[in-house]
Amino acid sequence: MRNAVFTVFSFLLLLLAGSCNQTGKPATSDVDSTAVEAVEVSDAKHTKEYITQRLNDIYKMQDDSKGCSERYMKLYKEASELSHLSGMTFLDRDHWMQGNDRDEDWSYSILDVTDIQPTTATATVLVSNYNEYEVTLKLVFERGDWYVDNFLNNMEGGYGGPDAEPEIYDEAKEIQTFITEVKKDVEISRKLVGDWGWVGDDGPELLLGFSFDEDGLHADECTIYRITSFEKPLCGVYDGELHIGQRPDNDAIDVNLKLNEKGDELTGHIMLKLPRHDYSYDGPITLRKNYFKFGK
Repeated sequence: MRNAVFTVFSFLLLLLAGSCNQTGKPATSDVDSTAVEAVEVSDAKHTKEYITQRLNDIYKMQDDSKGCSERYMKLYKEASELSHLSGMTFLDRDHWMQGNDRDEDWSYSILDVTDIQPTTATATVLVSNYNEYEVTLKLVFERGDWYVDNFLNNMEGGYGGPDAEPEIYDEAKEIQTFITEVKKDVEISRKLVGDWGWVGDDGPELLLGFSFDEDGLHADECTIYRITSFEKPLCGVYDGELHIGQRPDNDAIDVNLKLNEKGDELTGHIMLKLPRHDYSYDGPITLRKNYFKFGK
């Protein structure tokens, strides 16, 4: 390896010397001044042995910020922020352990490193954590070293159980799908900010009030007019539908509503059980933004 680098280095010195003019100053040349360093780094770090050792170091750290690519970390950061806003979980397992719980006999083994290119490579890792999982790692060369850009879990039977067809769990793809879908829910949540009042005479006289901050959507008011109120019930928008629920003592409320395209009406279903007030309802309901049937 040293001989190869020295040969390249000597050749470049001769080339540069030949390109000098009579004043001793180098003439214009197409030779990259970083070529020697680039060749040496490429030779040293683009080998199966080096990448295997790099992956061993990464698995010992199990620290995303030190072992994952900039692209992956950008995806992870955006998904984490949306997860906090929406209350939705975007990863249900640790990609290093391949599970939520760690077996005391957890172990891993770097099986192979293939397709080594200037900026990409592929590795196969066998992780033992209660069961054995074969994981394909997509690697990128950046910031002077190798980083994991994606985890592909070759799941035997997938989520459908041992008899289901095998499937590949593409973690980066799953995170991107989560980001795309939850962005829509967060956008709906922001449109809900304000006061809402029931429409019609048949359903319960429901009043809702929402706010939105760095912690997501909040139901600041949830009142059955002239009957009772629910203090800060759980609420959130999931798959485009608003859900509100609370069961304090014997009372219970469960609301599922969809926002219309105009953004000024919510329609859907409500279930109410208020035994202390001898009132119950299970059926459709419509609410309108900034509306109160009896005026202000």
